[in-house]
This record gives sequence, structure tokens and C-alpha cells, in this order.
Amino acid sequence: MSEASTAAQSGATSMVVRRYPFDLEAALGGDWFGGDRFRTIIANALSIPLPSGERMFIRALRHYLDQIQDPLLREEVKIFFKQESTHTQEHVKYNRWICQHRGYDLAQVEAPYKDHNEYLCEHAEPRLLLATTVCMEHLTAIISHLLISEPAWLADAEPVVRDFWLWHSVEEIEHKGVAFDVYRQVIDDKGYLDEVMRRTVVQLAQNLRFTACQMYLMEGGRPRDVRQWLDSSPFLNGAQGLLASIVQHVDDFYRADFHPWDHDNRHLIGLVSNHLEQAFA
Repeated sequence: MSEASTAAQSGATSMVVRRYPFDLEAALGGDWFGGDRFRTIIANALSIPLPSGERMFIRALRHYLDQIQDPLLREEVKIFFKQESTHTQEHVKYNRWICQHRGYDLAQVEAPYKDHNEYLCEHAEPRLLLATTVCMEHLTAIISHLLISEPAWLADAEPVVRDFWLWHSVEEIEHKGVAFDVYRQVIDDKGYLDEVMRRTVVQLAQNLRFTACQMYLMEGGRPRDVRQWLDSSPFLNGAQGLLASIVQHVDDFYRADFHPWDHDNRHLIGLVSNHLEQAFA
């Protein structure tokens, strides 16, 4: 494939920064996911790594900004920065609220991600930082696709929290090819990228389980109970559960000619954008 930007290749989408006045604090104080404590904890655990991760993603792409020759891709990267900065701001508040209301130690639950990401930013070679960003952005885009395309995932969620996750998801889909296009233009080593992805998939599953356990224990739960639920939960580990659904979508990434927009889900962007405009009209 040529090294033109995603948008130039496929007319994928025009990226925009969306801002909505999400009033989340009250809803996040309870089991907002259909009254189910465990599902609420798992969903909240997905938010914990996002602030430090999104800061790392911005840093990874900023390092290569001057090497990007395609002016359209450069503009996409700048909008990517704005979208991810907004996500960071919103998830900082989200994480603070769940910790305040549910009794978590914010510094403790964030530490594994914050320490790891800050270490990478200071000590890892820029190539690894960018490859990690590509992989995490792809996995995030997969989760976002699932949440939007299969309404059953969020059907039981409190509407305001559901809309928050839909907002985050639509922008993750919108910019899903940006980091990949930067990597292809400035590094273009698919074998190395595949190696990083294999490690990242395993790490994502391990980190999610670890953080969910931490949060459950901080709520006063018993270790045996949470381990049993994590192992037997159809929501997380079932044949149609979250982890299996992610893995099913990852396999295609390893094709030599893979590109994120091979899976054209632009219609989901319009679907969610219209919903949010109506919800906040």
C-alpha cells in the first residue's frame, strides 16, 4: 500500500474534537452497569490506565511529527493530540470519582500503568514507544467497535455512563489509523510491530484482571470470590466475552498488508455522533 495518509487513501473520516457536559459523578457512585458489581468493576478498570496511556501516545507521535511528509497526516496527528488530550481530562475525573465513591486508593491502582508508561517515555527507544501506541490504539479501537456495533454490551448501563463510553469509543474509531500511518511512514517494520502486538495483547488481559482484583479488594471483597468470578465470568472470559471478542478481532492485524481501515466502520461514527448530538441538544 502507498504511504499516503488513511484519509487520503480511503476517505475514512473527517476527525473532530467533541466535547459534552457529562454529569457522571452521581452515576459512578453506584453499580452503574445494570446493578452488577463485578461488571461495573471491570468496566471501571478499563478507565484506570487511560490518562497515563493517552499521554504516552501523544508523546510517541510528537517525537515523529517533524518527519511526517504528508500534510494531511500531519493534520490528523494534531487532531489526534486534541482528542486524546480531551480523553485524558475526562478520564482523570472519571477515575477520581470512582475512587472517591468506591473507596479505592487512586495512586495505588494507577501506579502500575503510570510508572510503566513514564518509564517508557523516559527510557524506551522511540520506535518501541510508537509501536506500543499503534498496538494499544488498535486494541482500543476493537473494544470501541464492539461497544458501538453490539448494543448488548452497554444495554444495562446507566445512560449517562453509556453515553460517556460511546463518546470515547467514537473518537477512538475515528482516529484508529493515525498512529498506524505514522508508524508505516517513519519506521515501516511490520515484523517488529507484530512482535510488540503479541506482547501487548497478553499484557492487556493480565493488567485488566490485576486492576479488577485490586479494586474489588479495596471494596472489602474476598480474594477467593473475585478470582472465582474472573475465571468463570461469561462477561469477561466466556466464549463471547470481552477478552475472546478482542482476540477474535486481533488475528487480522498480523497480515503483512493489514491496515486499520480495511475494516470500514465509518457508519458507526455517524450513528454515535447523531445520538450524542440529540442527547445533549
